[in-house]
Amino acid sequence: MTRLLDVLAILMLVLAVAALCGGVYVMGNRDDLGAMFLLVAGTVLLRSSVDLLRPRSAG
Repeated sequence: MTRLLDVLAILMLVLAVAALCGGVYVMGNRDDLGAMFLLVAGTVLLRSSVDLLRPRSAG
């Protein structure tokens, strides 16, 4: 189960990087709504990925 969560977290991290890069690219095309959507989605994915990868305390 732990390995599955690690794979999911890494996949989310890759998707977050892709979404953030896509948001910057779309921002260059002056599509503000699309850029905002991709940047927010990338931020949420990054936060979720970090929460899954962060080691939990034992107690």
